[in-house]
Amino acid sequence: MPRREDYLAGGRWARQSYYDAIFLVAEQILADAEVYFALKNHIQHVRHSTESDDIPQPKELQISRIIESNNDQGVTAEYKESKVMKAVGLAKQRILEADEAGQEAIKELREGESTKWKGERGKACQRAIEFYFKAFDACSKLLDVDKLAFQLDWFKDFWRRNYDALMVKSLYDNVDSNIDHVREWLDLLKKGGEGLSSDPQYFQKSDKHEQDILDEIINAIFFDEKERTFIQADPLVRLLISNPPGLYDFTIISAMGVITEGEKGEELAAAFERLKEKRGVEVIRANTGTARSLEYNAGKIEEAIQLALSKEKKPYGLLGYSQGCANSLTAESMLISGTPLQQEYSKYLVCRQLLFSAANGSMHGVALNIKIPKLIVMCEEAFKYHQGYFSRACIRFVLEALNDMMDSSAFQKFLGGAQSLLPEGCCTFWREAQNKIDVPTCVLRGVLEHHTTPESLEMVSHLLTKQSGSELHDSQVHVYDAVGHPKYLKNRNRDVMLSCDMGGSIQRTHHWSPLEEEVEYVSTTKDKTNFVFHCAKDRHIFPWVDVNARFGVIKYVSDSIGEGEKK
Repeated sequence: MPRREDYLAGGRWARQSYYDAIFLVAEQILADAEVYFALKNHIQHVRHSTESDDIPQPKELQISRIIESNNDQGVTAEYKESKVMKAVGLAKQRILEADEAGQEAIKELREGESTKWKGERGKACQRAIEFYFKAFDACSKLLDVDKLAFQLDWFKDFWRRNYDALMVKSLYDNVDSNIDHVREWLDLLKKGGEGLSSDPQYFQKSDKHEQDILDEIINAIFFDEKERTFIQADPLVRLLISNPPGLYDFTIISAMGVITEGEKGEELAAAFERLKEKRGVEVIRANTGTARSLEYNAGKIEEAIQLALSKEKKPYGLLGYSQGCANSLTAESMLISGTPLQQEYSKYLVCRQLLFSAANGSMHGVALNIKIPKLIVMCEEAFKYHQGYFSRACIRFVLEALNDMMDSSAFQKFLGGAQSLLPEGCCTFWREAQNKIDVPTCVLRGVLEHHTTPESLEMVSHLLTKQSGSELHDSQVHVYDAVGHPKYLKNRNRDVMLSCDMGGSIQRTHHWSPLEEEVEYVSTTKDKTNFVFHCAKDRHIFPWVDVNARFGVIKYVSDSIGEGEKK
C-alpha cells in the first residue's frame, strides 16, 4: 500500500500524486473482489434459473414453432384448435374489427358540430366503443389463458396504444374538470411549443370542439413528431374511452427519487388522493432515504410491501421515480431470491411503473466519476506547493480532518447512494437482479425544451448536453436510458425485462415533473409564471393503473363493479 509520507514534501515520490496511487490500488482491490461478490451473491440468494436456461415465451410463439416444424396435418390441426390459439385468434379479430369501426367513428367525430365538453356520441362512435370493449375483454381472457401473452408484438402494440390514449384522456379530464392548474400549464406549453409571443388561453375557453382540444393536447405534450402523428390518428385516443366504473383491487408501493423524505414525502400527493377517491387504490410510501444505497432503500420498500400485505392480501404494483426505479427493482429481486416468505410476497406483484427511470444510471454519474479524481489531484498539487509554509503537525492535522470527514457515516452513505448512478454500480445491480417475467412494465420518459426547463435545472441540463453530446434528456437521464430494461448489460434477466417493457411515448417535460411543494424553495418567479412545476400530476399514475385494469392485470373489487365513479 502507498504510504502518505512518501508523497509529502521530502518524500521519495513527492512529485507524484498520493491520491492517484491510492485510487489505482482501490480499483485493483475492487476488481479482484468481483469474483468474491459474485460467489457471495450466488450463495446467499436463491437463483431460480441459470444463464443457460430457456426464457419462457408466450404460448402462441411456442405453438407456432411446433406447427411450422411439424408435417403431421392432424397434429397441426389439433394445435390450431387449442384453447390458446382460439383466444389469440379472437383477440386479433376483435382488435381489427374495433379499429375498422373506430375509423368510421373518427369521420363522425370530425363532422359533428358539438362543441360541448364530452359531447353526445353518435351511432358510429357508440358502435366503435362497444367493439373496443369486446377487444379489451378478449385480450383479458387471453391473459387468463396465457399470462405471458402481453409480450407478443401485436399485444404490446395494442397495449401501448391504450396507454397513450389513457394518457391523453387523463389530460383531457383534467382540462374538463379544471384540476389544479392544468389548463394554464397546457396553454403555456402551446405557447412555447409554437413560439407564440403571448399566452393563447386556448384551454381556458370552453367553446372549443372536443376533437380540436385533443389535437392541441397531443401537440403540446408529446415530443416526437412521428408519435404525435400516430396518436392523433388513433381512434382509441379520439373516442376518450373510460374504464367501467368501480373500485380496483390493487395497492401501489411508491419509491421516490434520490432526494426524498420517504414515508413523509408529498410527491404526487394530490394525484394519489384522487386515485384513492375514484378507484379505491391505496398508496403506501416506502420510507427510503436520501442518497442511500440500493440495498438500504430496497429493504425499506420490502418493509412497505410487508405492511401492505399485512393489512390485506391485495395485488400490488411498484411505482418508482428516478433512482427509486432501481430501488424498486432491487426490492423485487430481493423478494424473489429470498426466503420462502419473501418469495410469497413477490407473488402479489402484478405491474410496474417507472417514472424518468435512472435504473440505467446517468451521464452525470459518469462525468463526476471522471471529474472528481481530477479535482482531488489538482487540490493535492496546490497543497503540495504550500507544504513548505506549514509545519508537519499542521499538515497532518488537515489531512486527518479530511480523512475523518470522508470516513464519516454520512459521507459513506452518500457514496453508497451515488453508486447506482455509475456504470459499475448499474452493472452490478443488473447482473445480480432477478425480476418476474409475467409483470408488464410501463414507463414515462421526458425531453426538455426551452419552455419546459425550470431555472434551477438550466445549468444541470446544459452540463448533461455538453457531457453527452445529446439534448434528448430530461436534465437527469437520457431518453434512451429511461427505459424498462437494462441498456448496458446483456444477460438472461435483461431479456426478461425487455420482454416485459411496454414502453411509452416521449413527453415534453422535465425530470422534476412529479414534484411541486418539494421544490418550492428553488422555484423562481419565471417558473411560477410558466407553471413549470404546477403541471398535470395525474398523468404519472392514472394511465398506468387504468391500462392494467383495462387488460385484466388489475382486477375490480367484485362488489364494486357498476358503481358510479366518484368525482
